[in-house]
Amino acid sequence: PFRLVLLDRNMPGMDGYEVAERLIRSAPQRPPAILILSSSAAADARAAKDIGIFAQLAKPLRRAALLEAIRHALAGTPQPRPAPRASLQPALHKLSILLVEDNAVNQKLATRMLEKMGHTVTLALNGQVAVDAVRTQRFDLILMDIQMPVLSGLDATHAIRAWEQGRAHIPIIAMTAHAMAGDAEKFLGAGMDGYVSKPIDVGVLRAEIDRLMQSKIANEEEYMKNHVNPQIVPSVNLPELLARVDNDRELLCDLISIFKEEFPGHLKSIRDAVARSDSAEVINVSHTLKGMLSNLAVSKAAAAAARLEQLGRGGETVSLPDALAAFEREVHGLLPEMETYMVEARL
Repeated sequence: PFRLVLLDRNMPGMDGYEVAERLIRSAPQRPPAILILSSSAAADARAAKDIGIFAQLAKPLRRAALLEAIRHALAGTPQPRPAPRASLQPALHKLSILLVEDNAVNQKLATRMLEKMGHTVTLALNGQVAVDAVRTQRFDLILMDIQMPVLSGLDATHAIRAWEQGRAHIPIIAMTAHAMAGDAEKFLGAGMDGYVSKPIDVGVLRAEIDRLMQSKIANEEEYMKNHVNPQIVPSVNLPELLARVDNDRELLCDLISIFKEEFPGHLKSIRDAVARSDSAEVINVSHTLKGMLSNLAVSKAAAAAARLEQLGRGGETVSLPDALAAFEREVHGLLPEMETYMVEARL
C-alpha cells in the first residue's frame, strides 16, 4: 500500500480524477492520500472533493506548496528530523536577518536558532516596525510572522515589495502556526519567497534559508552576466530553474537530457497538427509542451504553447499558424542554450 499518490490531472486514456476514484475504491478501508497536479486553471474543486482527493496543486510545482500539501496529507505520521547538533552547525554564509515576530517565546527561540547558525539577527515586533527597518538598514533575509498587530505579515510584505521597486530583492520567508491547505501559494502570491510552519523545525528552516540564498546568488550571477553582455537574452530563467531543482546539478542535467530527446519530436508533432488543422492533436501536444517548458522555467515559450492550446480548445484553426510562428520564435536557439547549461553544470 502507498500512503501518498501524486497524480497528474491531464493524462491520455484516463484523466487523473478517474484514476483517483478507482484508487480510492480499490482500498476503501485505507485509501491513499491523493494530490492532483494540474496545469489547467479550470480544476474542478467540487469534483475533487466528491471523489475524496486531498488537494489540488498548480504546475509548475512550488517547493513550499508541495511540502505543505504533503505534510497535511500525511498528518499524524512522524517525519524524520535531522539531529539538532547537525542542523545547528554554522552556516556557510553569515547573513543579516530581520526576524519579525511579536511572541516573546518565539522571538527567543528563533533568535537563538539563527545565532547558532552564525547569523546576525535584528528583531521587529510587528509588520510596521519591519517595514521601517528595511528602509533604513540592509538585510540579506527576512523571517516574517503572518499574524501580528499593527501590520500583518502579508501587508508588511506588500509594503516592502512596493518600496524595493528598482532595488535589490530581499528574500522573505513566511512563518505561521495555523497552516492551512493553500497557504503556501497565498504567501508566494503576496510576494514571499518561502514558507515554514510553527513550531519551527530547525532542519526545515535551515534548508529553506540555504535554498533562498542559492537562488539569490544565482540571480546576482545572472544579472552580472547579462549586464556585461546585454545582447544575450536567455530564454531560460536559470535562477528559477536552479531553485526548482534545489540546486541539484545532476537533476538539472537529467531534465535537460530528457528535454533534448523529446522536444524535437513534440515540435514536429505540433507543426504537423497545425498544418492539418487538427485541433485535438494541437491540444494534446501543446499541453505537453506547456508543462515541459514551464517546469524548465522557459516562461515565454510556455505561454506561447498555452496560446496554441487555447486556440485548439476554441476551434480557432485559422489563428493556429500565427500562434505556431510565435511559439517557434520563442524556442529558437533553446536547445543550444540548454546544452550550454548542461556543460556548465557538469564542470
